Amino acid sequence: MRVIGRAMDVNRLQHNYSNHFLSLFDEGILNQQFKELLLLQDENNPTFLFDVVSLFTENARTSINEIRSYYNQPATDYMRIKALLLRLKGSSQSVGAQNVEIACENLRNACDEYDLQNFLSCMEQLNLEFLKFKTKLETLFRMEQQIEAAGGSIPKMQ
Repeated sequence: MRVIGRAMDVNRLQHNYSNHFLSLFDEGILNQQFKELLLLQDENNPTFLFDVVSLFTENARTSINEIRSYYNQPATDYMRIKALLLRLKGSSQSVGAQNVEIACENLRNACDEYDLQNFLSCMEQLNLEFLKFKTKLETLFRMEQQIEAAGGSIPKMQ
């Protein structure tokens, strides 16, 4: 009886994982590039995706904090901010963080227009999209750990 219960638990976890994974694309949090990265993960490098996403989130948080620091100086250095945004946008593209990438572009446009009100709004949006990405991916990786701990395998997603 316990084996059946355990199999049902694994099936439920796998189902929840699949739904969460698909919702990331439906919500625009991820795009096809993320799936391309997923293909690079294999038995020889089982933590590849986790490592890439962890590095991205660490660097993105640093970039967002740097953007804030340049904005908060007496003379806002829009050129430096745009350079940071270009780097952040590029790394967002490389991991498939679609909404973060869009938020970077919107903030860059606000810099081009020297529009303080729009800049503040776009900065808030960038931070929100980054936090959504980070939280949703942390949940995905936690779900993977739960599935493996229950003796199951991570569903292959297309």
